[in-house]
Amino acid sequence: MWTIIGMSLSFNIFIILALIAFVLAATGWTYRKTDLIAIGLALWALSILVGHLSSITVSTLLLVIAFIAFVAAAIGWRYRKVNLIAVGLALWMLSLIVT
Repeated sequence: MWTIIGMSLSFNIFIILALIAFVLAATGWTYRKTDLIAIGLALWALSILVGHLSSITVSTLLLVIAFIAFVAAAIGWRYRKVNLIAVGLALWMLSLIVT
C-alpha cells in the first residue's frame, strides 16, 4: 500500500499529482493559459486541507482562501497587477503562523 504512517491515501494522491504538475512545469510543458505551478500549489494546499476540515479554525479558513487563490491563478484569472500565487503563498504562511 502507498501510505506512510499517519498519512491517508487521499493525502498521497494529491501530493503525487502536485509533484507531477511541478515536474511538468519544470520541463516547460504548457497548456493554454494554465499555470502548472499554481496547480501544484493548489493540490498541495488541498492535501493539507483534507486533514484540517474536521475543525474549522482561522488557520483553516486562511488555507481555504489560499487554495482559492491558487485555483484562480491556475486557470489564468488576473486581478490588475496582483500575483495570485504570491497572495496564496502569503495566506498559506499566515495560516501557519496563526495556528
